Amino acid sequence: MKIIGKKIINYQVIDSTNDEAKRLIKKGVSEGAVVLASEQTAGRGKPGAVWFSPPGQGIYLSVIVKPYRNLDDIAALTLLGARAVVNLLKTVAGVEAEIKPPNDILLNGKKICGILVEKVGSGHLIIGIGLNINQQPSDWPTNLGLTATSLAIETGQGYELETITRLLITELDGEYLAYLANS
Repeated sequence: MKIIGKKIINYQVIDSTNDEAKRLIKKGVSEGAVVLASEQTAGRGKPGAVWFSPPGQGIYLSVIVKPYRNLDDIAALTLLGARAVVNLLKTVAGVEAEIKPPNDILLNGKKICGILVEKVGSGHLIIGIGLNINQQPSDWPTNLGLTATSLAIETGQGYELETITRLLITELDGEYLAYLANS
């Protein structure tokens, strides 16, 4: 890893990886740090939306970046995260996911991933990613199963979260380096 993933901070349970990233920025954590959680109790999606984050079934992470080009370039960083997820899903499972602007990834017409990029006053941005990996239909709250899916549901097999998380961090690092090179 050149930038993203040089420092990884793991939690079993946390309110929100984006909120923890904000707290860590105030403590001076460096660019490229990744906040990971096995479970989020207050994961967030679009404004006002909750991200269902059951323990040990998905990837819930936030990346701290400090792009020198344009701190208001939230759309480009959201797309950067989306491309990393789409590449990951193709590599890991051979599936073709679709980016649904502004911040969703769909697989077979259902949401498998959400991306939440937030600006922090100190010149940092946080790229938050919630990716459904091993959830089963019985794991979803009733209404969520109509619109959400997971990699396990779509492929009929389970996945090792640690390996997929490492691959996602590698994809994010590559996409971020390309973003910086084109800035």
